[in-house]
Amino acid sequence: MNKRSKPKFLAALILAAAFTAGCLSPVMFKKGAYAIDDWETWTGWNDAYGRNEVKPDGLYYYLTERQDDTRDESSDGYSPGLILSRELPGNNWQVDLQADFKIPPGQVKRFSYGIWEGGDSSRPSIGNASGILKIIAQRQNGPRPEDDALIVFYLPGGKTFKVPVGLKVLRFERAGNFFSVSYSMNKKKFTPLFRLDAPPAAFAASQKFFIGGFAGGDPEGAYARFTSLKINGRETLR
Repeated sequence: MNKRSKPKFLAALILAAAFTAGCLSPVMFKKGAYAIDDWETWTGWNDAYGRNEVKPDGLYYYLTERQDDTRDESSDGYSPGLILSRELPGNNWQVDLQADFKIPPGQVKRFSYGIWEGGDSSRPSIGNASGILKIIAQRQNGPRPEDDALIVFYLPGGKTFKVPVGLKVLRFERAGNFFSVSYSMNKKKFTPLFRLDAPPAAFAASQKFFIGGFAGGDPEGAYARFTSLKINGRETLR
């Protein structure tokens, strides 16, 4: 056996042993399978608030009662929930997100996702004080018909923009210190929401796309399903 073929032979033996032991699933090696191996996981309080699951049709995020995406410590009966995040590259990028949601009416619940600019190794929660800029989309529902909505806003300050809940793609962009958000109803034509000049973002040690959530009571089976996250045109969920 020559030296070049030996690593391949050993790798085949290791994979065969892993399959035999039940450690690996064939879906892991199926072309086009969803995966988030290169994402960051910021666990909920006591690893108990919010959970995620990768399925053949997307990345799922499930809410837990009394989880709050604006907190980093438990208080007032609410606790920080699971946050999933992915680092973004450089000062010029385009992020295209495709997702759908099941959010039954009832007590207020929401899924928050978007762009977080702030301190290195900091938890990218909405309320984290090290966050220099947060551009947030929230798909929510509650007891009133008007609570069934998708809104986009930025912190600090900023106006709230209501977006059609049936959109196909939500796009976040950065060009130097300028950030913008737009959406598409057909994956082709995009409608701009706003363009923001944020010079402090130049000093952010870290920038991430993040996913979190809030549930005031029983989330009643609410979930978000993320089917595509393209960064500069490259799919990152597959």
